[in-house]
Amino acid sequence: MHVITPLLSYPILLAYFSGADNYTWVYFRNGKRQLLAKPLVYFEQRLPGFIRIHKTALVNPAFVVDVEPPPRPKMAAAIRLQDGTMLPVSRRRWASVLATLQTVRSGFSDTSLDLTPMGAPALSNAMPPIQLLAILEGDARLLAEHCLNQLGLAYCLQTAQAGDDLTQALRHVPDDEWPALVLIDARTDCANCLRSVETIKGDPRLRIIPVVWLNGQDDCSDQAYQLDVNSVVAVPEEPDAFVRVLSQLFNYWFFLAQFPVSSRTYA
Repeated sequence: MHVITPLLSYPILLAYFSGADNYTWVYFRNGKRQLLAKPLVYFEQRLPGFIRIHKTALVNPAFVVDVEPPPRPKMAAAIRLQDGTMLPVSRRRWASVLATLQTVRSGFSDTSLDLTPMGAPALSNAMPPIQLLAILEGDARLLAEHCLNQLGLAYCLQTAQAGDDLTQALRHVPDDEWPALVLIDARTDCANCLRSVETIKGDPRLRIIPVVWLNGQDDCSDQAYQLDVNSVVAVPEEPDAFVRVLSQLFNYWFFLAQFPVSSRTYA
């Protein structure tokens, strides 16, 4: 139980479950997997947002990108996941699986699903969504979205996998559409991230945008501060601790801090 409880705390990190008798393989969205001594029904009962597509499979609907209807009568359908995995959908479950997917993500056809996370919907027409630009990958991006949703913030999170992509994106954005915050996870590639900060803070126009540096085990905090980042935050690898730190960070920047006059304000 000491393994299962924290595992189920952040279902956004889970891709699907594959059951075999009284054991279940848990597949994570980052490509890892883990075998647990629990039947598949145990996880089905504790993850009501997941979909049982087959007697041996339980999936996270946010990880589904496409469906393939039964090619012929009495044949099984299939779903395709973000990592390319194809899983069968049993014939008797097909109608309910498709209906559930359509409820979770409306606006797609039977054969083409667009289930890419787009951020939380705006909470009010009077308040535009917070614009964030970030270098975040994998679980870090998913947990950042989780934190923003938990805080009830309307947001638009754009991510880049490399610092060069981030700075190029900023240079092509009008001043009045600048992000309220740039979040850089230096655990991805410290040297590349330092070049990004140098570009942003070295540009007379862009340097006003707040930049927060997430520091890992490779301590680049001195270099980041020398390049004038607004703050350096040490982040742990463990999901619970990472979420706590990120929630505090978002609370400060979006509820307490005053943004530059030339940027949008959201308070």
